[in-house]
Amino acid sequence: MALIVWQGTSFALYLAVIAAILKPLRCGHVAIARLWLPVAAAFPAVFINLGHGQNGFLTAGLLGAALLALPQRPILSGILFGLLAYKPQFALLIPVALLAATQWRATIAAGVTVIALAGAAALAFGTDVWWTFAASTETSRKLLLEQGDVGFEKLQSVFAAIRLWGGGIPLAYLVQGAASVAATGGVAWMWRTSENRELKAAVLIIATLLTSPHALDYDLTILGPAMAFFAASSWSNGFRDFEISALAAAWITPLLARWTAGATNVPLGLIAIMALYALVMRHAMRDRTHCATGSPGIAQA
Repeated sequence: MALIVWQGTSFALYLAVIAAILKPLRCGHVAIARLWLPVAAAFPAVFINLGHGQNGFLTAGLLGAALLALPQRPILSGILFGLLAYKPQFALLIPVALLAATQWRATIAAGVTVIALAGAAALAFGTDVWWTFAASTETSRKLLLEQGDVGFEKLQSVFAAIRLWGGGIPLAYLVQGAASVAATGGVAWMWRTSENRELKAAVLIIATLLTSPHALDYDLTILGPAMAFFAASSWSNGFRDFEISALAAAWITPLLARWTAGATNVPLGLIAIMALYALVMRHAMRDRTHCATGSPGIAQA
């Protein structure tokens, strides 16, 4: 019963966030109004998350809801961002984005929320729980990440791809670090310069996966809100054929990622993440070019 309640409520949050992101499209397009729910519910990452009883729905819901609330309710947005502290590897880019956009109220609210959660945990379980947690991270890093006890084919990260191809641990950290720096720079640039809220939301979510060395296939659930934000941003101006193909490939990839990586050493999940990141950055740079030349672009529309 606990599992049913946990998965049911977090799945409802995930669907509610997708519905809110696509609300402008659902109101103006009959096809979107009819298809958004089956497409969101049938996203293969949904079934992977359900099969593991994991927290992908909650992560996707909190990220999406925080980004939706940010323009009008920055304090609420900060609280939702702060709640992501339960999964710290997916919260690293949030301060970068908020500071780049000078969202001070959201930044402070997120920090206060994290402190409050830490204090509540200490009150409930004692301060020793934090020392135990800190001690456990060393074992988890060595066994689950570096040695791949969880299975490198299950991990959808740059680090895991290097290890899957036989690269050593130092090389894996080096390449992962380079990818993380590049993705962080892209997020900072876009959140500093772009006025397109949907594109900024999409790039933050996608880069969150790129910068974490420990992202499992059920974590690909957060690509659902990312693709919804991208669609909401780009729909009025249309998609090129290769963009539609890339979105379709990213949608189906979670179903194939683990099997393909295990059988062929091809990290489909990582390829899909990088392709989506490139699409979003391409649109952002096109917006920037249109604004610079004064022609009507996506951001102005």
